[in-house]
Amino acid sequence: MLFPFKLASLLFKVIFITSLIIILAISLNAWLNITLQESSIKNLIYEKAKIISEFIERNVIRTMEKGRHFEIQNILRTFTYRGIYKINIYSPDGLIKATTIESELNKRTTDIEFLLNNQHFIKEEIINGVNGIKNLEKVFYYNTPILNHRECFGCHDPNMKIIGILSVGNTLKEMDDKISKVKKDAFMIAIFTIISLSLILGLLYIKFVNIPIKKISKVMRKVEEGDLNIKVDLKNEDEIGRLAKDLNTMIEKLNFTKKEAERYHQELIQRADRMATIGELASGIAHEIRNPLAGIQGAIQVLSEGFPQGDSRREVTNEIQKQVHKLERLVKDLLHYAKPAPQNFLETDINKLVDRVLSFFINQGGGLNNIKIVKRFFPSLPKVIIDPDSLEQAFLNIMLNAQKAMPDGGIFTVSTKPWNLDKIYAVQIIFEDTGIGIPRENINKIFNPFFSTRPDGTGLGLSITKNIVEQHGGRIDVESEVNVGTKFIITLPIINNK
Repeated sequence: MLFPFKLASLLFKVIFITSLIIILAISLNAWLNITLQESSIKNLIYEKAKIISEFIERNVIRTMEKGRHFEIQNILRTFTYRGIYKINIYSPDGLIKATTIESELNKRTTDIEFLLNNQHFIKEEIINGVNGIKNLEKVFYYNTPILNHRECFGCHDPNMKIIGILSVGNTLKEMDDKISKVKKDAFMIAIFTIISLSLILGLLYIKFVNIPIKKISKVMRKVEEGDLNIKVDLKNEDEIGRLAKDLNTMIEKLNFTKKEAERYHQELIQRADRMATIGELASGIAHEIRNPLAGIQGAIQVLSEGFPQGDSRREVTNEIQKQVHKLERLVKDLLHYAKPAPQNFLETDINKLVDRVLSFFINQGGGLNNIKIVKRFFPSLPKVIIDPDSLEQAFLNIMLNAQKAMPDGGIFTVSTKPWNLDKIYAVQIIFEDTGIGIPRENINKIFNPFFSTRPDGTGLGLSITKNIVEQHGGRIDVESEVNVGTKFIITLPIINNK
């Protein structure tokens, strides 16, 4: 087949819609053309009947003036041109005084008033054809009243206004045949034009649209299968050609991005391997450091107790103990970061867990330096499946950061509420302080390991907190403004998908 297209294809839609538009346009043009030609043919027929009527009227009046009434019949016969069915002259009382049809001579019609009131009309009559076959045809009658002139007063009463009616009957068969031929020709031309234009448009569409689109579609399928070295081979300078160029550019960029992603993935694997090695090494070193630190701390404590109160050496030993305690905390955080403890997930009431951590924080804070605690717990909060011990540490890390961010006191607000996160029902725990805040340039760094802006910080607290939250399938967000405060938002799914 020349056009093997499907009904749902773009080719079919374009050809169908275009053909429909062409059909409507050509049909309208053909209708207008036929109407104009039909009107022109009718006008010619009517004009012909009018001219013949006027000519006959003049000849009849001239003959009557000469008193040669017997010649009127012959005059009428001389005007029986092609298409003239019959010519009648009626007297005012309806008597046919002269006619081209001998059988109707001296007959009387009862339609004389109709003839006077209708200058022209069309009537269907049975007419004998050339071969003697009778046909029902339409006849156009043009009626002209014969007025009484001064020259006619010799034979007619001067008071009479109309002395007769001239009726010329013109058969419309020739006109109908011409109109039928015009319609047939117009129809054939329209069909030929529609088919030709549809074929031409179809071929042009296939060449300039369908084939290029198939090439583009084939390349896109190859790209979908993973072949990013393929290109669309189109030299067109039109919109489809520009589309092909844009697609080639996109494929090149995708290929470049794929290579970059593969390279980055390899780097991540290598980095992960290095981090795993470092983690194992750090864990081993931390274990090795922990025991000597415990011995040093015990020895310094004994040594410190041997010095009397007020001895300057006791201040030195106290400072050593602080540094040892800091090292011990660093080792503990490093161990937890490098090798987290096994988790034990339980169904937990998050309000009770947060309240318990807050109580421990308050009791261990020694007054909290004028920090006011505000609790806003959502009642009937759904329970979550979590490891309470690890989340206690995460919450406590945030509380300790908030305490250090408010050295002169402030308000620390802890809130809980339900939350809908990507169609997964979750709960949120919000920790908000009115402390010094975090500079904007540090917001994206605070969860990095060993990043800290405090001289006594290890830089592992928030990293550990983030890891714990993500291990529960949740996320942690931070909002902060310098000298206004900081807000940590922890979102935990009700059902852990990890």
